[in-house]
Amino acid sequence: MNNAPLKHAAILLAVLSTIHVSTLHAKPRTQPPPRQPPGVQPATALDQELSVLISQHGLTGRVAGARQLPKISDPIARLGMQLFFTKALGGEKSVACASCHDPRLGGADALSLPIGTNAIEENIVGPNRRAINDEINIPRNSPTIFNTGFATNSLFWDGRVERVTVTDEQGNETSFISTPDSGFGVPDDKAGGTLVSTLARFPVTSKEEMRGEAFPDVTTNEALRTHLAQRIGDYGAEQGSLATNDWLQVFREAFDSQADAESLITFDNIAFALGQYQASFVMINTDWHRYVRGDLRALSEQQKNGAKLFFTQIADGGAGCVNCHSGERFTNDGFFNLAFPQYGIGKDETHADIGRAAIDPQARNQFAFRVPSLLNVSLTAPYSHAGAYESLEQVVSHYSNPEQAVEQFFQRGGACDLKQFATSAQCETLNLNARQNSEAALQLLRQSPFVAANLDAGQQQDLVAFLHALTDRCAKDQKCIRRWVPNRRMPDPDNLRLRTPRPVGG
Repeated sequence: MNNAPLKHAAILLAVLSTIHVSTLHAKPRTQPPPRQPPGVQPATALDQELSVLISQHGLTGRVAGARQLPKISDPIARLGMQLFFTKALGGEKSVACASCHDPRLGGADALSLPIGTNAIEENIVGPNRRAINDEINIPRNSPTIFNTGFATNSLFWDGRVERVTVTDEQGNETSFISTPDSGFGVPDDKAGGTLVSTLARFPVTSKEEMRGEAFPDVTTNEALRTHLAQRIGDYGAEQGSLATNDWLQVFREAFDSQADAESLITFDNIAFALGQYQASFVMINTDWHRYVRGDLRALSEQQKNGAKLFFTQIADGGAGCVNCHSGERFTNDGFFNLAFPQYGIGKDETHADIGRAAIDPQARNQFAFRVPSLLNVSLTAPYSHAGAYESLEQVVSHYSNPEQAVEQFFQRGGACDLKQFATSAQCETLNLNARQNSEAALQLLRQSPFVAANLDAGQQQDLVAFLHALTDRCAKDQKCIRRWVPNRRMPDPDNLRLRTPRPVGG
């Protein structure tokens, strides 16, 4: 009898029994932690807290409407760039739009208060721009042009260019744009299709900003715009007023049209091109937006602490900034009185600037100004409607204790301590009634829903660090931002291009 199969079965049974016994006595193996995908940082407890806040506020890390805005490579936006930098739109041919809104200075001018037609040197832009006799005649700080294409409610510090929506008895909504030409809340039938193209119609009409003493017989804004269009188009009353004029060919190429100058070079088309150029500043590629989209390494620990303060209510130990600076653009597009120092020439005989109330005299609008977006805020100092604060540290200190911050502003010398006016013999004229007007604004702030955050020094530093995370990468890259500045290869249709030495920020 062959016993080989039985021997093999016995051996197999013994081996299996050995494996079973050894398995029973073996120590359980510790599983290695799951491997993170390359470049992904594991979430910390602080990241998890921020995730909850991000969800609560409905943030996605993407700004709606960005893809619909023009690009700087678009022909009409490039025409707008040439118009933005020409001094031919200044009444006296001495000021361009870019004189107060330079892309290399965060879309503004790095001055507390701008200097327009009374500049000593017309081609100097930025902190070195000086006024004749140190006379300041423009009452408000130059806002940035960055991201203006996203504006849907209003523009200017007081919102005087505004989209108004009305609902009739049947519930049907209609909207229109009102302007200083039409009056508050009244449709302006000359307004452009967007707020930013409508805005472009107004700086050219201001004697202090761009018009100067030119066109002395022109009595209406619309007539002035007609003269400027005729100047650029080389027709009508302004034919021959530019020694060099090649604008018709530039307009034809941009609009892909062979129309004549009178049909093509209208102020409506000038304003549209200027609006397209300004709307092309889509500066939203920030560390914060990347963080919200999932890149946990985009923020430093200090910036994350600042973000937590920003989005947490004061009652819960935060700063409550999100109550006004909300959404992906960090603004609710409203108006609020924060009682920033009321120094400067103001808007009335007492040197006060009551802001929104000058056009919409409701009590809540007294000393109220438009809530600006905080995107790229690190690039746009000085801050406030009159540029009273020269650093984000000062701004955050004001939010923490407004009365103390305003008092410190005046203890430092008020206007005379600001870099722009430190050597000016006229600086004290900018302090006239400043304390009284500031106290009036503070008194109204005390009666408002505003509650100061009362942050300690470390928390304030965290908040400032977070504000720096709201800066677009291209906006702070001088090489990248050059795409929005005419280069030497771009034709200069009138030889009046603003040619500045590289401006240095404040």
